[in-house]
Amino acid sequence: MQSEISYDMQQLHKEALRDSVLNSTLPNSLLGGQAVRDVIQRGHYTPLSVCLCDPRDRVWRGDREVLENVISQEFPPGAVGRRVLFHGGVGMGKTTVVEKVIWDWATGSRLQHYALLLPVPVSAALEGKAESLQSMLGRIHTHISAETLTFALQKPQDLLLVLDGLEHHQCSPSSSSSLICDVQQEATGSELLFSLLHGSLLPGASMLITSREPFKCTSLRFFQVVGFSKTQRRTFFLEFFGDVGLSERLFQQSEQALSVDEQCLCPAFCWTLCSVLKTQLESNNSPPETLTQLLGIITHMLLPKQKPETRELVLGLGKLTNPVCSYNDILSCGLRSFLHHPALSAFLRIKGDVTSPDTTFSFLSPVMQEFLLAASFYLDPSVQILDKCSDLYYTFLAGLSDSVQRKPLEDSVGKFDESRVSEFLQWLMGYVSKVLPGFEAKKHFGVFRLLLHARNSSLVKESISKSQWRLMGYSELQEPDCEALAYVVSCMGEMTHMNLYRAKLTDQQTEKLMPALRLSKSIGLSQSYLNFAAMTHLATALAEGRTTTLNLSYSRLETKSFKTLCHALTHSPLESLLLNGCKLTSADCEALVKMFSGGSRLRVLNLFGNALADQGLIDLSSALENCRLQEINMDGCSLTAASMSALSSALNNGFSELRMLDLSRNSLMDDGMELILQAIRKRRLNTLRVFACEFTGSCGPSLAAALQSENCCLTKLDVSLNDLGQSGVMQICRALMAPECTLEKLELTGCLMTEQAFRELGRVLMCASSRLIELSVGWNHLDDSVAKLMWQALKHNNCKLQHLDLDNFPLTDACVDELCEAVAASSTLSTLILENNDLTDAAIPRLVRLMQDRPLMAKLNLKYNNFSEDFCDLMDTCPNIVY
Repeated sequence: MQSEISYDMQQLHKEALRDSVLNSTLPNSLLGGQAVRDVIQRGHYTPLSVCLCDPRDRVWRGDREVLENVISQEFPPGAVGRRVLFHGGVGMGKTTVVEKVIWDWATGSRLQHYALLLPVPVSAALEGKAESLQSMLGRIHTHISAETLTFALQKPQDLLLVLDGLEHHQCSPSSSSSLICDVQQEATGSELLFSLLHGSLLPGASMLITSREPFKCTSLRFFQVVGFSKTQRRTFFLEFFGDVGLSERLFQQSEQALSVDEQCLCPAFCWTLCSVLKTQLESNNSPPETLTQLLGIITHMLLPKQKPETRELVLGLGKLTNPVCSYNDILSCGLRSFLHHPALSAFLRIKGDVTSPDTTFSFLSPVMQEFLLAASFYLDPSVQILDKCSDLYYTFLAGLSDSVQRKPLEDSVGKFDESRVSEFLQWLMGYVSKVLPGFEAKKHFGVFRLLLHARNSSLVKESISKSQWRLMGYSELQEPDCEALAYVVSCMGEMTHMNLYRAKLTDQQTEKLMPALRLSKSIGLSQSYLNFAAMTHLATALAEGRTTTLNLSYSRLETKSFKTLCHALTHSPLESLLLNGCKLTSADCEALVKMFSGGSRLRVLNLFGNALADQGLIDLSSALENCRLQEINMDGCSLTAASMSALSSALNNGFSELRMLDLSRNSLMDDGMELILQAIRKRRLNTLRVFACEFTGSCGPSLAAALQSENCCLTKLDVSLNDLGQSGVMQICRALMAPECTLEKLELTGCLMTEQAFRELGRVLMCASSRLIELSVGWNHLDDSVAKLMWQALKHNNCKLQHLDLDNFPLTDACVDELCEAVAASSTLSTLILENNDLTDAAIPRLVRLMQDRPLMAKLNLKYNNFSEDFCDLMDTCPNIVY
């Protein structure tokens, strides 16, 4: 009995496989791609990219990898029973990959740990009567002796089976079938293939399978063939043209014109594109600028020159809507006269005799099929725009509406009917009006792409102006979407707000977005990430454009990127910059200082939540003396009293224009607060927020003195969550009654206020000289009896309050009658906040009646009280009640 496969038999098999690759009957064709034998013999093979895929939800589970590397990883020496399926559409290069794997094994360069590599042509496996696996393999590989094949099947761990073009329906057995386990058991071809896939037949053998679509099989690993990466496309161009300079120039031109189309990833399409470029170059014609123009040129090259005949052929081909068409389909679409015409085989792959009813026809290029389908709309008045077709179909409809893009096709089939063009443009305008008010960003992108392909700026202006464009967040932008959005905004002339919330923009994406960024008045990039190259493009757009507001809150800003941004803002019209939570440190303040010193027009700067520390503020203070900044938020910036002297000095400088200062949630304590109050006495600051800054009532006298000083212009003060206590609040109250005090809005939430402090505050509200219109005194944990002091003040003629916040006082139902009387008596109150109190259902009817009887009340906030759902309907009758 044979102990191993002989060297001579193995070499004979390798020679047979090499001959099968070199004798491939598939010729070169413009749409079908380069012949496999030429790719391999001439060394033109360019590796493809694949991605691990979950077939259940078609989701990629990993990064792109080179296919050859994946094959080496999935079929390593010593591995047993590996089964891997590579799936991808027509023209993605699956067959070429298979032939390259066969060639490499047959020439001894790869996968030599397998004793035999056995291709199993799917068509051959399915033909004929029932037979065993051993008989089928012997029929396919006649040069392998029966003895050798028997031995090989007894050691399946040494076998690699290759199945190219296996589709799900071809290996789906009938319900009565069972899995085959014996290589000598007879069964149908479908049953044998099904058993191989599921591992019951030759369980130790490894299998490499290709298919257009993934199918359910737990024993398989799935990889999607995603075509060429940009680097691989560049390599393909170099292999095709040979000349480095020429190939790079044509590659860059093609990327600029066509990289927005996913079809450029397809190897067969790259072959077609390069072939067209070569022809255009040799005839001194310009290269195509759009996908539509490219397909028009290809069609013109493939069609016969007689226009009546070409129009008839295009119309007939445009009616073939199935992936695979029958002989009867060809006849019913009016193509009988072209059955023997070479033009038909230039577009279709014909399997069988063209005169046989069993012959099948399929398009060499799915892209061409969509193009001809779109062209038929313009050539036949009876054809209507189809619903729920591929994106390519609508892309070509849009492209063919443009006279420049459709000219190559018109040169072959004659002029389009302008009424059909008008009909499509009306359809597109209606589609834009339908999609843009919606919330689906993906559909927005689809609309932008159609407008880009139509190349009609007046159409963009008219369709956008008539639609209620919802300026939603565009976080999932792809490179084609960036170019399309930029085109639309360029046609419109400006964009009110560009919302790129949570976007992760690459260098290429940002570069394509630059026209739109330049024209955007406001740009939102919160929680986003831009690498250095992308930030450089953004900085250029800000320096050259008209943006006045930029939001980068909670975005990842690398030090180098931040410096580039700040340098650009030196010469930018930007007025508002939001950098909340960007993890900036004291070291980053140097870039801000240079920005201000260089003449920045910035008016608003938000640095909330960045750990700038004292040194950062000290550095920044030097720039605050001579800049245009009017508002700065340094809430939660890890500051202490140590940096307040520098800040106070900057604010006291006569050139500072600062009007709003937020130092909340920093450990200023009493010493730091005293330094800030010195600046308030002398400068025109109108808003100060020192929420939770750890100072006490000891600052009361200084705060009262500052509020009454001659130069103090403070109108809004927030001292919430500081332990002011009775003494501190009463000092503030006395200042509020002084005629010199300009304060209008005061927040005293959680300041440990007492009943006596509230009594004094009530006197303030009833004082004719008080200017208070907004007051927040919640979270001081008092009761209904203290609230009466507020109700009494509201009734007084001198009370000017428009907004009163009593959040978590806590109030009960006992105070509701007095509350309603007070609100009804007030001539100014429009907003009352009663969140987090102990009101129950019993209070609701009275409160609803109050709001219904008093139109002046714009808002009553009753959130988080003790209400049941029984009274929700009653509160809903009053739209100004929030609960």
